[in-house]
Amino acid sequence: MNTPSPYGTHRVIEPLGVLPQAAWKIDASMVIAPNEILIDVQTLNIDSASFTQIKTEVGHDADAVAAKVLGIVAERGKMHNP
Repeated sequence: MNTPSPYGTHRVIEPLGVLPQAAWKIDASMVIAPNEILIDVQTLNIDSASFTQIKTEVGHDADAVAAKVLGIVAERGKMHNP
């Protein structure tokens, strides 16, 4: 991991130079910097537009929606609707 940034930019993998929210991919490893905290996420809230788009894309199948969301998080290190 790069030198810790107060803005979290050390987590950005792609594209470099952007903030984590706008990044295509981030480092979601469990190794934390001194200015970070490790939390256990129980629930992920997805905005309505993203949920509707994903649901439509996979045919309104609950298991397919779950698989799509898990795939996005695994690929990008965060929920970021492509």
